[in-house]
Amino acid sequence: MNRDYKPILELPFVSIILVIINAVIFLICTFDGEMLYNIGDISPNSFFAKGEYYRVISAMFLHADITHIINNMLLLAGLGAMLEKEIGHICFLALYFLSGLGGQAASLGYKLFADEWYVGSIGASGAIFGLVGVLLAMALCRVTPMPNVTWQRVVLVVAYSLYSGIRAANIDNAAHIGGFVSGFLLGLLLCLFLKWRRQRKQNIYRNGWG
Repeated sequence: MNRDYKPILELPFVSIILVIINAVIFLICTFDGEMLYNIGDISPNSFFAKGEYYRVISAMFLHADITHIINNMLLLAGLGAMLEKEIGHICFLALYFLSGLGGQAASLGYKLFADEWYVGSIGASGAIFGLVGVLLAMALCRVTPMPNVTWQRVVLVVAYSLYSGIRAANIDNAAHIGGFVSGFLLGLLLCLFLKWRRQRKQNIYRNGWG
């Protein structure tokens, strides 16, 4: 690979693109009123009764107000700066959406249990909490050198975020918890894969294979 291009490829451009898309959609929402919210949020009624399955994705790109989107996008940008270089752009994007889906599943499950059939949810928080879960798994497994990231710091961030969510109104804590658990489990699988790949490379180098 040309060394001139390597620093560019190491930029967290996936997280940057996600931030831009979220910001653009939020700006559109400020001009079109409730249209995107009405067709994009997710509730048990829209998902199960109407069969509008696309909402598991669309809801992840909608935010209620300026504070909501700023908080989420700052977290996404910070996590992207820490994680994307370590795990790769495609893997980062996959973990983001898979964690988001885990958060949506937990949210829908809780609403069914609480008989909140028509209550809709929006926001990227489930996916973002999933990235925090991935970060915790990597801090625990120590598969890559991340000196400024410790499991204690990550746990403190998660505890504070959940505490703030519980105290605040209109926060989908089920999505936060579901996203975090999904990201943590996916992160453990990623760590196992990275350890296996590193061991395999060491064996190849030691034995002179290939």
